[in-house]
Amino acid sequence: MIPLPLPEIKQCFEAIGAINITVQEQKDSVVLLSVFKIRNKPTRVLLIISEVGGQALFQLFATYEEAYEKPGIDFYEVLDNLNTKLVLGHVQVRKQANDWRVTYRSNFVGEPERLFTNHCFRNFISFSVDMVGAIEKEFV
Repeated sequence: MIPLPLPEIKQCFEAIGAINITVQEQKDSVVLLSVFKIRNKPTRVLLIISEVGGQALFQLFATYEEAYEKPGIDFYEVLDNLNTKLVLGHVQVRKQANDWRVTYRSNFVGEPERLFTNHCFRNFISFSVDMVGAIEKEFV
C-alpha cells in the first residue's frame, strides 16, 4: 500500500462536518468510517482507499437505512432518473441479507502526495456528501 496522508484526510472530513471518524488500516486498503449529519440525521459514510497503478483510489459509499423488497422495473427507472440528476457518483440497489437497499457510490483517483495542493480532494468529499443528502431528499 502506498503511503497516505491519513491525518490530513481525517482533518478534511472533520472540516466538512464529519464526526466519529474511525480509521482501519488493512493490508491492501484503508477504511475510513465517518458520520455526517445530513438532513438532520446521522448518516454513515464509508471511504475505502486502495492503490491502483501507484495512485490512490478513493471509493466513497453511503447506504440508506430504508429496506425494500426485491425491486421491480419501476424501481430501477426511479434510480436511473435519479442518476441523471447527480453531479457526482451514482446510486444503485444492492441486496443485503433478505433486503434491498439503495447505496450511493463515488470514486476519485489521485496522487497521495498531491491531494491537498488544490481543492480537488476536498471537493470530491464535499460534493459526494452533498449528493448523499440530495438522494435522501429525492428518493429515500
